[in-house]
Amino acid sequence: MDRLGKFFELVKNEYIKIYKKKSTRILLVIFLAVCLCFAPMAKFINNIGMKEFGAEAFDETAHRTEVFKNKKREIENSPDMPLREEKLALLEAVDADSDWEFTAYRNGMYDDANKQDIQTYTLLCKTDDWRGFCSYKSKKIDCSAGDKWAYKYKLEHDIGYGEEFEEKNALIFKIGNAMDGDVEGTDSAEESIAKYRYQLEHELYDETSKKDVSLLEANYSEKFGFWDVMIKIPYVESFIGIIMLMIAGGIVASEFSQGTIKFLLISPAKRGEILMAKYVTVISMGFLLMLLMFIVNIPMVGLFFGFDGISAPYLSLKEGEVVAQNTFIYLIKNFMLKSVQVMITTSLAFMISSLLRSTALAIVTGFIVNSIGPSVVMIMATFKMDWGRYLIFANTDLLTIHKGGASFPQQTVGAAIIVVVAHLAVFLLTAWDGFTRRSV
Repeated sequence: MDRLGKFFELVKNEYIKIYKKKSTRILLVIFLAVCLCFAPMAKFINNIGMKEFGAEAFDETAHRTEVFKNKKREIENSPDMPLREEKLALLEAVDADSDWEFTAYRNGMYDDANKQDIQTYTLLCKTDDWRGFCSYKSKKIDCSAGDKWAYKYKLEHDIGYGEEFEEKNALIFKIGNAMDGDVEGTDSAEESIAKYRYQLEHELYDETSKKDVSLLEANYSEKFGFWDVMIKIPYVESFIGIIMLMIAGGIVASEFSQGTIKFLLISPAKRGEILMAKYVTVISMGFLLMLLMFIVNIPMVGLFFGFDGISAPYLSLKEGEVVAQNTFIYLIKNFMLKSVQVMITTSLAFMISSLLRSTALAIVTGFIVNSIGPSVVMIMATFKMDWGRYLIFANTDLLTIHKGGASFPQQTVGAAIIVVVAHLAVFLLTAWDGFTRRSV
């Protein structure tokens, strides 16, 4: 117990030495700035995206009314237009506030629309018969399989139109679109259909799996909510890896370059204990920074995007069954998977620091290796050099591998963990050998 206490005393001393460095304080200030600015920057970019695509404060009714006016003007100025009178009658019958009537209008204005279609749509609009519209559409030959299913489902479950059915209708037609091969995000059509059906059956109108995309894949033209931003936090953990690379890259080398290693070696602690204390320090610091990033961003994201939908579950497909889990738990899992990348970066930098006497050289070497490594793996994957799967840089991003985005086919998280553990052992043994053998 006394030995363990002395070891933690060594770790404490390492923390004190690290925080006394001006470079560390600068890095931590930058880190906090990134944490605090992530949410407002996302808000700023989202606002620009919505303005650019006209998604902000869009008045659907006013837009439809303008469409009707323009179309009516076009028809009135075209005396030779086929079915001119029928189309004008349809325009008089449609209501700009009605979603299904707007669909009827669009169908009636198609070039291939016949007289019977237009007259039927006109009658249905005049009598406000949405059931008749759904029935008529579901029987048309040119109606897609997905749309037919959607219209039949609405009839069977008496799901009309309007605000009270808006969320259900959105899910119904998303299922229909998925049946026709039109899917959102990275899910397959089967996965999308299963998730949407689950939502429909459980009246679950908000879930977070569709929001789980990287910053580059996000759709900034749509208004973001809490989970649109929060679920992307793990994707910026690589920034912590850069900070830890700089700290770990100098934690051993700086002792030799500054000559302070002599004071460490005259202490009762053995070289191996000193080295392990330094390693525990940098690894624990990396995890603390990740924890801080997570904790700081919860109130920050809530402040800028609100907490609406915070209880929304994350839906996933396991063995053909839809499973709903707490999104916070899912996010923590992502953090843990992504943390392996930070740990590997830190461990590699630590090993290099143990082998070199120059702090600057150790940090630069760490940056070079971490920059070139992923590119080498990408090239090997491109040229189908399968043995590249056993390199450390092909296995550091467990989150991507877990989601099926591995560089090599049939690469699993379990296999990646084995490769990571093997490399970590090599890194630590190399660091230990270099540190214990080095002359002062």
